[in-house]
Amino acid sequence: METAPSSSMSPASGTYVLDVHGFSGLRRQHCGGGGCIVSPTFTVAGLEWAIRYHPEGDADEVTDDVAVFVVLVTKDATAWAHVEFRLLDQAAGEMVTFFGEKDPILFDSGREDLSTWGTGELAARSFLDGSPYVAGDCLKIECAVDVCRDRLTFHHDTPPSGEPFRQYPADDEPADVTFKIAGETFPAHVSVLAARAPGLLNNTTSQAATITIDDDDDDTPEAAAAFGALLHFAYTDTLPVASGLDGTGHTALLGRLLVAAGRYGMARLGAICERAMCRSLDAGTAADTLAMADRHGFDALRRRCAEFMASPDNYYFVAGSVSHGRLSPSLRREVWNKYYDTCCSRYEEGAHILTATKIKLSQKNNTADNVVDI
Repeated sequence: METAPSSSMSPASGTYVLDVHGFSGLRRQHCGGGGCIVSPTFTVAGLEWAIRYHPEGDADEVTDDVAVFVVLVTKDATAWAHVEFRLLDQAAGEMVTFFGEKDPILFDSGREDLSTWGTGELAARSFLDGSPYVAGDCLKIECAVDVCRDRLTFHHDTPPSGEPFRQYPADDEPADVTFKIAGETFPAHVSVLAARAPGLLNNTTSQAATITIDDDDDDTPEAAAAFGALLHFAYTDTLPVASGLDGTGHTALLGRLLVAAGRYGMARLGAICERAMCRSLDAGTAADTLAMADRHGFDALRRRCAEFMASPDNYYFVAGSVSHGRLSPSLRREVWNKYYDTCCSRYEEGAHILTATKIKLSQKNNTADNVVDI
């Protein structure tokens, strides 16, 4: 097995090609610890990355699928990045995208669940065998990483409105509305907000206006930063990385943006934040996030929080957190019931597997007893 970097490298984006030799005979037992091949590191945007290739899937049981992941290796680093995995069609000489995410992905090397991203089902071995993607018993996998340094750009199938995107703050025309929050002011334009954040204009007139946003529960610099990020998104359809989305406070900022998006009619921003928060849960933030999702009616995030907290792998870590003690009795009871049901299901599944194994062993022993030596 050999690996080779491609020549396509730039400060914020790059690709790496992993050559998997001996594809047809490669199995997890040939890969050492973890049942996978790990590439040498490659650098994108000053950060070290690596590819993990699992020849028989990344699940406990062997599967027909090959799995591939990219890992942020640099210690104590965070980044948002777009990632694609491609296979080389060796007959046509072209890379073909097999898996990717058009919206940016949050990587945090300090957390196991956020340091890695990829798929356990890149392609079936039975499909790849004999396909133009394998030649000379070699599979070539390209990983493309594009790190978002200044702003986070999100995919949408149709434009969110007829109003063209523009820079924020805009210098081409005077602002006709100003917002004040937590001691900071933010100039804006009614025409842009009417198209993309109509809820912000509920208390304005066509004349120049100053709107003070009072939030007794969150009159902080962080609240102002979140509001600035919200306006940035309304104008540019991107989020500024410098706002804190790439640091340890990303969960709190995403939560503020999610609540504000619901309040001001910014459904697309809300969906983006909810999706990002579902992926970045941890034992320390899950309970507070569940309470927030329950309070504001974010159903997808609420379900994900409850599932995360009720997992036997997470429950006692979450239950020992300070934030868990702040949950209402009804939410604590709901999580406990889910945890109990999950444990019962796992027990029943394990008992079923044990019974099936005993039957197979018994049948094997009976067959051996019936063999007659001649």
